[in-house]
Amino acid sequence: MKALLEVLSLEVSYGSRQIIWDFSIDVSAGQISVLLGPNGAGKTTLAKAIAGSLPILSGDVLLDDKSLLKVDPEGRARRGLIHVPQGRRVFADLTVQENLSVARFAAGSRLKEQTLDFVYELFPKLSELGHRHAGSLSGGEQQMLAVGRAIMAEPRVLILDEPSLGLSPLMVESLYGAITKVRSHGVGVLLIEQMVGAALAVADHVTVLQNGRVATHGDAESFRSSKELLNSYLGGGNDK
Repeated sequence: MKALLEVLSLEVSYGSRQIIWDFSIDVSAGQISVLLGPNGAGKTTLAKAIAGSLPILSGDVLLDDKSLLKVDPEGRARRGLIHVPQGRRVFADLTVQENLSVARFAAGSRLKEQTLDFVYELFPKLSELGHRHAGSLSGGEQQMLAVGRAIMAEPRVLILDEPSLGLSPLMVESLYGAITKVRSHGVGVLLIEQMVGAALAVADHVTVLQNGRVATHGDAESFRSSKELLNSYLGGGNDK
């Protein structure tokens, strides 16, 4: 299957300190590529570099075989590469409905009712909370809004940076159910996580990052079926 997003031999630094070495990953339409790794491995740095908010030392990021290196984050979003960063970052002073509408316009298109309907289908709670200010929502509700806002931009590739962080198991289950529905609509998903069990349950492909380098990668089934593999690279198969 031809990849929508190709990250090729990426190297990234913060100031004079190199964080990422020779990193590559593909994300195909309708597939979930999971990036696993412990705190400090460089996962968030990678997400920012792919989305365009951090400069890279070398390598390339391709969307539909076209380099994005000279395209700013807003331009990448307009082309369909949408990043949901760690920490939710909703517009606290805007209502839920306003957050969703702003996201759609920011992507360079008009608001489509069918897109909004799809978001409400994924997250019925958001429809109930439409007139509430985002800053008054719970952490789980804000995460639903952050993902819903990204979907309003009609992504071709969706980068999710640790969406389960700080959420209850029930909320994680609901969120991951929504992510699998998004995948079924042909969106490619790059899911960055520490919660191993939940991520592996929905993954098609897995890459493990350690100390800024790819430690191993392969089809998700090989990871799901091998405790030894998980122990070797992640210290066990339990959620962390």
